[in-house]
Parts: sequence; C-alpha cells; structure tokens
Amino acid sequence: MSGLLIAVVALPLIGLLAIVLLRLPSPTAARVAIGASGAAFAAAFVTLVVTAIDGPTGAVVTDGDGRAVFGFAADRVGAVLMALTTLVGVIGQSFASRSLLGDPRARRFHVLALALTAATTSVAIAATGSGLAVAWVATSVALVALVGHRAPWRPAVAARRRTGWSFALGDLALIAAVVIAITTVGDIDLRTSGPAAEALDVERIAGVSALTIVAVLLVVAGVARSALVPIHRWLPSTLAAPTPVSALLHAGVVNGAGVLLIRCAPIFGASAPAMTLAFALGMLTALIATAVMLVRTDVKGALVWSTSGQMGFMVLQLGVGAFAAALFHIVGHALYKAAMFLGAGGAISAHQRQGRRPHLGSASASTLHSTPLRLLVGLAVPLGAFALALFVIDPHLSAAATILIVVFGSLSIGRAANGWMSSSPFTAAMSIGTAIAGVFVGAFGYVAGITVFEHFVAGVVPDDVPAAVGPLWVAGSLALIALGLGIIAFSPGASGDDLRRRVYVWLLSTGAPEPLDPTRRSDVPAPARRPVTAATSAALITVGEPA
Repeated sequence: MSGLLIAVVALPLIGLLAIVLLRLPSPTAARVAIGASGAAFAAAFVTLVVTAIDGPTGAVVTDGDGRAVFGFAADRVGAVLMALTTLVGVIGQSFASRSLLGDPRARRFHVLALALTAATTSVAIAATGSGLAVAWVATSVALVALVGHRAPWRPAVAARRRTGWSFALGDLALIAAVVIAITTVGDIDLRTSGPAAEALDVERIAGVSALTIVAVLLVVAGVARSALVPIHRWLPSTLAAPTPVSALLHAGVVNGAGVLLIRCAPIFGASAPAMTLAFALGMLTALIATAVMLVRTDVKGALVWSTSGQMGFMVLQLGVGAFAAALFHIVGHALYKAAMFLGAGGAISAHQRQGRRPHLGSASASTLHSTPLRLLVGLAVPLGAFALALFVIDPHLSAAATILIVVFGSLSIGRAANGWMSSSPFTAAMSIGTAIAGVFVGAFGYVAGITVFEHFVAGVVPDDVPAAVGPLWVAGSLALIALGLGIIAFSPGASGDDLRRRVYVWLLSTGAPEPLDPTRRSDVPAPARRPVTAATSAALITVGEPA
C-alpha cells in the first residue's frame, strides 16, 4: 500500500512534467491533466477503503528510534482529506478543459492545478511537521499563481498581490512553529503527535510554554489560509480569477485551517489560549462574513463571503473541540461549494426559468411572507428538529458543540426553508408542508453525518479536549450577538432607522472590492493585451473584465 500512497502525490507531478517537458498543446495538456488527476483520485479512493478496513498505512523513512524523518502516512483522517483533494482536482481539471477552451493561458492553468493537487494532498498525508510545512508553502505558491491567471488584467494582478502577502504571513507563522518544535523537541511525527505535545509543554521560551507558542502560530497560519478576520480581505479579491480557480480554491485550499488544526489536534487541543483565539476569530468571522453575504447581489460575491462565513463556523467547531464535526463540515462544504462555483454561470438563467414556470396553486404572498409563519418555520421548527435528531441519534457531542451546532444549524436550515417558501410554485399549504419536511430531513441528515464521521475517526482525533472552549462561553457569546442584533433590528424611531442604514452601508462597503490605485505600476494596464477569442469573451465578462 505504500506504493499506492506515493502514487497519489506522484501521478499529478508526472502529468505536470509530461505537459511541460513535451510542450503539449492546451487540448492535449487538458486530457493529460484529467487523466493524471483521475488516476490520483482512484489511488486515493483505494487507499481510503484499505485504511478504513486495515488501519493506517504509510511510506515513511524513520530514524533509529522509529520517528518519522520523511514520507507520507495516512490514517482515516488523512485518507478522507486525500480523497477529497484529488476529487476536487479532477473535477476542476475537467471543467477547465471546457471553460478555458481558447484561453491562451489554459496550458498554464492545467500545470499549476496539477501542482496544487499534489501539494494539497501532501499537506493531508505528510508524516512530519517539516514535510507539512514544505507542502503548505508549495500550495501557497501554486494558488497565488493561479489567482493571477488573468494577468496583466489589473484586478487579477491586485488579487495575486493581496493573496500573496496574506499567505506569506500565514506561511511564516507555520514555518516559525515548525522551527520552534524542531529546535526544542525535534521534528514532529504527525503519525503520533501526542508525545510531541507533552514534550513541548515542558519546554519554556521566555517563560512561556513552547506548546502555547506553537499552537497559537498554528492558529495564525490557519486563519490566514482560511480567510478569517482580520486576514480575510484576500478571499473577495480572488473573484478576479476564473471559475475553475475559484472552485479549486473554495473546495480544496481555503479549508486549510481545518486540515492543519485537525492534523495537529493533540498540540492545538492542549493549548487553551490557541483554542480560545480560534473560537473568538471564528465567531467574529462567521458573524461579519455571513452578514456581508446577505447583502451581496452578485452570485460569485455571495459565494465568496459565504465561504468565509463557513470557514468561521468550521474554526468555531475546532475551538470547542468538535474535530469530527469540523471534518464533516470540510467535506460537505468542499463538495457543495465546488458545485456552486462551477454552476454559478447558470444561476441567472435558472432563476429566470424558475420565474417563468407556471404555478401549481395560488400560494398567497401575504400568507407565506407573514412574520409569525417565518418565525415558526425559520426558527421554532428547526430548533425542534435538531432537538429531536440529537435525542434519537445521540452523536455524543460536548455541551459546547451541541449548542453551537443547534444554533447555527437551525439558522441555516431555517433560512433555507424560508427561501423555499418564498420561491415555491406550490400552494401555500404544500409550500409550508414541504418546507417543514425539508427542515427535518436536513436536521436529521446533518446530525447523522456528524455521527458517522465521529465513529469513522474515533481514536484518530482526541475525544476529550480539556482546553476546549466551554458551554458557558459559547452560550454567552451567542447571547451577546443576539442582543446586538436585536438592538439593531428593533431600535425604534429615527435613531433606529439611522443605525440600520449605517450598518447596511458598512456591510456594503465591507463587501465591495477595493478601488485600484492608478499610481501603482502593477495597477497600470500593460500596453499589450492578450487576444480575446469568442470562446473566452463570455468568461471575461462574467468576472468583470471589459471585453
């Protein structure tokens, strides 16, 4: 099985070398990239099955004490992440072979996407901390190059610059964490990082536990990669990238905080400051990004801010020690967001078709939009559905994780149910009935998914996380947020109206792309523009470049 594990990383690199050394034209390069990515996914899927049945597998060079020096190792968590990254890679390559047809830089995309697949897969299965750091930096380099795919178009240049600086900050934090670990206790063997966590806790740097310093640096690295506040502005700028790049980014790279902190769970989970920092930044990001997403009117812009909010919720789960739930969220979000970005081009036409469909009944707008009904279906029913699901399935979540999942799950499913009632072509009774049924299906499906992942990764990630944020902090934070939102929503009179206007304008300005500075050389258009063919003009207009 060790050869199969190596093949998962090697196959994309072999495809990359074939395209570069043979100087294959774009159509042939696309076929080679799809084949290499598909073969890597097949190898990853077989490895996942074998790992689930027989246990961890690896291809590792060890020292005299049996500690890993270099190589790859896959337990059940690594195998899931490896299968996910390779699947996203083959989907992105396949879509790009059609959407970038005629693009003079299509060949470059396929090469960089193969490099990105190999790097993200290596992050998931690296056996040592130093190996993970090398793969992490390689992922940054490949993604920054992909974000600048439309260069010398000014928004693409600006996006590449902003993303590069943000990633550099996170990469330096991770490198610092690895260097501190190596100089104090040696390179971390990620197959069994528990002993490394205990050894780091004993060491002191300027009177502070080395464990705390390393864990906080890991959080900083994850915050930069997953676009959490305050290092979040790079993600909206990536709207300048073509759709296949967005799919690879949002499905396979931006979840880096989850991948990193789950892989280093014994170290992260032993540091109360690190978990508290992750919880605070996750809560702040989930609140701000979701609010901005609700006021965006463009499809891709809403998807970008939705991703940032979802990453905030994922890090919130990590902050309360719900590692299995965070892994389930990574997989579900990656598949969902890849589908959303790759289908973003048809969203407007689909909406128009929906509006032209004949209604099957006479659903009353006043009935379906009434405030009591919306509160019932959007809040009361989801809370009841989650309570019933947790009672029936019992996923053995901590109190803090239960509060978090019930609140955020209820709000998400309730919003979806209200949206369904608003757009449903059915009668009022059927619209309400199907919305309520969908709420129960969603709640039971989500709780069941978390339970399945908990059983699958049992023993791989910590079950008891003493440093996790407790239920009182979770409940208190949510209560403060609810109080603030209530003040904004229900403040009476002219002062209340002015407050709501100011908040709305602030959200709009926060979500808007920053204006370009014409005095910067990188913002000045190049004298020669690349040719725009009929096949690429639609894609350029989609992301905002004048044709």
